[in-house]
Amino acid sequence: MQTDIPETLSSEEKFSIMGRIGTALAGKTLTSLREQGSKVAEMITKGPVSLTVMCLIGGLLTSLSGLFGMINLLSPFDILASAYNFLFGLMMLYLEIHDKIPILGFVYRRIEHWMRILTTLSGRSLFYFYVGSLFLSKWTFFGMLLGMYMCTCGVFSFLVGKAAAKKLEGAQEGANDQYELNDMETGERAEFIKQKFDEFDTDGSGMLDAKELPSLVKALGQELSKPEMDAAYAILDTNGSGKIEYQEFKEWLSGRDLNFV
Repeated sequence: MQTDIPETLSSEEKFSIMGRIGTALAGKTLTSLREQGSKVAEMITKGPVSLTVMCLIGGLLTSLSGLFGMINLLSPFDILASAYNFLFGLMMLYLEIHDKIPILGFVYRRIEHWMRILTTLSGRSLFYFYVGSLFLSKWTFFGMLLGMYMCTCGVFSFLVGKAAAKKLEGAQEGANDQYELNDMETGERAEFIKQKFDEFDTDGSGMLDAKELPSLVKALGQELSKPEMDAAYAILDTNGSGKIEYQEFKEWLSGRDLNFV
């Protein structure tokens, strides 16, 4: 873009005009970036890819990278770093599927006790991004690829988690608007919440599974995509059982704060 400024203008006037032009160009650039960023965020949160599957792939690649690094005798000084990567990868895999292997439940309880932040979706997002940054720092082709993938997993988890939390909060408000929960006495509200839980617990298991929770959230005016569904489970399943139990459901519908999940 070429701008002609009359020679008759003083230096101060020229600088003023150039400043206004620069401000206008910067404003257009920022607006364009915001629009593109919104489109990318929407594509991520509404995409068909499972959040769990994406993070499982990242954990598998991280652990394999660490394993191959440990047996690479040509770089003995990288063995310790590779061992950490291997352990980080195993931890990622476990955190994503811990509810499928109850025999290792004691491991989850240890993680919950010593590293509670990793049992939250936001904490795992930061962990994945941290691991990705470690790979990026290696400046190797594979390290850069895996680093970008893991950083993407971290950003993806964070964005989807925030979108899911917002919709769950919307469902909370929807329940209050539809059934006026805030106007009920404590005992009456607890009884009503139990009735709604039993209504959507169609198999009578005492827990809400992957088919029942989306129906309930939809009945409260919100609809979750596949990635958001994975994130919603991670947010509401506070004890790591893999299902939404009545107490967890009650805490959520009673107005549990979802800002730090």
